[in-house]
Amino acid sequence: MARQEMKKYFDEVMVQMDYIDVLINGATLCDERNIDATINTNLTGMMNTVATVLPYMDRKMGGSGGLIVNVTSVIGLDPSPVFCAYSASKFGVIGFTRSLADPLYYTQNGVAVMAVCCGPTKVFVDRELNAFLEYGQTFADRLRCAPCQSTASCGQNIVTAIERSENGQIWIADKGGLEMVTLHWYWHMADQFLSYMQSTDDDNQEQFVSGRR
Repeated sequence: MARQEMKKYFDEVMVQMDYIDVLINGATLCDERNIDATINTNLTGMMNTVATVLPYMDRKMGGSGGLIVNVTSVIGLDPSPVFCAYSASKFGVIGFTRSLADPLYYTQNGVAVMAVCCGPTKVFVDRELNAFLEYGQTFADRLRCAPCQSTASCGQNIVTAIERSENGQIWIADKGGLEMVTLHWYWHMADQFLSYMQSTDDDNQEQFVSGRR
């Protein structure tokens, strides 16, 4: 659905509602033979939905704040050699979630953002799945009979994560349990660069630029 169509839909919804408290993005597709559909469903569609709904939730735009929940996968945290396109799309969800949860936004719009990474779940694995490359197809076929959590168990842990969550948190819901992810930063801004980005003083910015020449 295009963003213009989404806005029209939510405009109609808001006629019947005073505000939006929670937005849950749960659509998912694993089709390694259709990369465009996989990326559009798991990442692009989710981002367009968030971009469309955020103005209705933004405190500075008349909203009441709230919570955005992105339901994603454990292979958005660790790579999958079998479902490469699916994994890439889920890594994107984590990156988008962490970026949007930054205090730069949260302190102004009052909208918290979190993600829940689900482990293998029966409703997902109980169907034909194709590997990105034929070398992984044996693994994909075996996955249908692999022990995994029930849909009900996973759903309950998603609810629990929502009840416990704070802005920016990432959770794993797997094997009937719930675990909060310890986030890691690989790149740290240089002090001079960070000072420049946070500065509102034109002189300081000019000094930074001249110092690079």
